[in-house]
Amino acid sequence: MTINLAAPAKINLHLKVTAIRKDGMHELDTSFAFTQACDSLDFDTSKDIQVSCSKAHLGGKKNLVHKVLQAFRDKYAVRQGLSVHIDKQIPEQAGLGGGSSDAATALLFANKHWGVNASTESLIAFAAPFGADIPCFLYGKASIAHGTGEKLQDYPSPLPDKALIMAWPGTGLSTAAVFKHFDQSVADGHLSLTSQEPVDTIRRDLSRLGENNLEGSACSLSPEVSQLLQYMRNHSDKAWMSGSGSTCVALFDNNQQAHQMAEALKQLGLASWTHVGGIHNSHPLQAEYIGT
Repeated sequence: MTINLAAPAKINLHLKVTAIRKDGMHELDTSFAFTQACDSLDFDTSKDIQVSCSKAHLGGKKNLVHKVLQAFRDKYAVRQGLSVHIDKQIPEQAGLGGGSSDAATALLFANKHWGVNASTESLIAFAAPFGADIPCFLYGKASIAHGTGEKLQDYPSPLPDKALIMAWPGTGLSTAAVFKHFDQSVADGHLSLTSQEPVDTIRRDLSRLGENNLEGSACSLSPEVSQLLQYMRNHSDKAWMSGSGSTCVALFDNNQQAHQMAEALKQLGLASWTHVGGIHNSHPLQAEYIGT
C-alpha cells in the first residue's frame, strides 16, 4: 500500500512576541509561507503505530509523529495502525518546522486513511497542544497567526515574487532556550514586547518583512547564526532569521544570484545546508488532504 507524501519546510515572514503568559507560553503575531524543501514520509499498513526515520535517533515513540498519531488514534477509537518512515531532509532545530510538518502530514494522511475525516478546525484544535507550528501546516495556506500559533487566517497580501535561499549554519538552536533568553531580556528591561497590531500592518509594508523579535536572542546564543545572518545581509537586499533559528533566509531577483550565495556560504564555512527555491502560498497536500 506504500504511499509517499511530502512534509514541507515553512519560513516565518515575520515574528513578533506580544505576550508572555503565566503558563510560560508566548502569544505571537507571526506569518508563515511554504517552501520546496521537504521531508518525505512513506506510509504503510500496520497493526499499531510504528515510526522510523532515516536519522535513526529520531525514530520510535519519542518522535512527534508517533505521539500525534497515537493520540489521534485513541481519541477516535481507531483500530487500525500505521507504519511511517521519515526520510529526513529538513535540518533539526532550524526554525523551519520540520518535525511539526512531519506530524501534520502524518495526521492529514491518517485523518483520511482511517476515515475519521475531521475538519481542518478540529485537526488544528487537536494538534495545537503538541506543537505551535503544527497548525500552520494543517491550515495549508500562507497565513498569519496569533495566540500561540493556532489562530490562523489567510495571508492578506501577495507573497514576495523572489528567489529564496535558506541557509543553515550546521548547528541547531533549541526553541525553548531561545525563548528563555528572550524572556530574561524582557525581564531585565533590555527588550520589550510588541503590541498587537492590526492584521494588515506588517503585511502591507514589505520593508518590515522579516522582522523577528527572537533574532537577538538567537544571535547571542549562537555566533554561527550571527555570522551567517550578517553575511547574508551584506550580500542581499533582504535577509532575516526564520522562527527561533537557526536557519536564515534571503531574497534575490533570480535563482542564479541565490545559487551564487549558496556556493559562497558553503565555501566560507558559514552554512552546511542550503536550499534555493521560491516562497509558496499552499501546502503540497492542500488539494487532496486539507479541508476534508
